[in-house]
Amino acid sequence: MIVMDVMEENIEIPSFNFKFKTYSNGQLAVFLQDYNGFPLAEISIREDTVDLNIDEFIFKDYSENTTLANMLYDSELIKSSNRFVLIGKHLCPICQIVT
Repeated sequence: MIVMDVMEENIEIPSFNFKFKTYSNGQLAVFLQDYNGFPLAEISIREDTVDLNIDEFIFKDYSENTTLANMLYDSELIKSSNRFVLIGKHLCPICQIVT
């Protein structure tokens, strides 16, 4: 479980690090960084109309994140909650980081 008392937390995975922050609405913001700490992608989306558990995030699994999404699902670093939210024209999964 991710404890959000800390504003930022890092979890290392091969070649990548997860970086966690909190959006202004309290939702989990999830970023990927390379092994040098340089940003690669923001893989979460903020949506004020959706209630999420503290360890859940809306996964931006489309556009430039398609390849990353497949890699993260295949490596079981994230898991789907089997809930979805419509963002624009795309149905985005609500996910959790596997720790």
